[in-house]
Amino acid sequence: MPVFVFLMLKKEIRSIYKQKRQNLSETEWRLKSRAITEKLWQWEKLEKIKFLHLFLPIQKQKEPNLWDFIHWIWQEKPQVTLLISRTHIHDYTLSHYIFTAHTFLQENAWGVPEPISAQPFENLSEIDMILIPLLAFDEKGYRVGYGKGFYDKFLAQCPQALKVGISLFDVLDEPISDIDDFDVPLDFCITPQAIYDFSSAKS
Repeated sequence: MPVFVFLMLKKEIRSIYKQKRQNLSETEWRLKSRAITEKLWQWEKLEKIKFLHLFLPIQKQKEPNLWDFIHWIWQEKPQVTLLISRTHIHDYTLSHYIFTAHTFLQENAWGVPEPISAQPFENLSEIDMILIPLLAFDEKGYRVGYGKGFYDKFLAQCPQALKVGISLFDVLDEPISDIDDFDVPLDFCITPQAIYDFSSAKS
């Protein structure tokens, strides 16, 4: 008897989950973002973090809003240095900067808030944790982003860092079928409902 496997391609997943985000009401988006923030506040993995790289939400894409978490870090954990990136479309790379309450931000062409005249940060080996935006993820920790490859290049440069996805939705029912050699799996993913640990999937 033949076994039928449902293939989930990144392109299709990307389209579905972009629409799922847009279908969220403003209230739903804020509540889901708040639930993620509350899990971050209580997460023991943050206790020993010194350098934390994160993302600022693209409002029009309804990305998870981490601003409450950012302000909490600045107020409650001043020993943690926050880092954010600037995108370079000509080679699909990121450059990194120290992010403080005084950093001036400007949206790029995609609506990503980026630092202007901030202090560069180049020692990527010091980064302890990276919070990663994504559209969807599977049970092995592979993720679907916007398809430009910015984060895969960056994550490959930081093998020592904990790679933590941030998702408004829970894990996919089926694995992502078109994984590439350069795709870097997550160590964890935080959703409004749960914190997923993929360490067993990597062993």
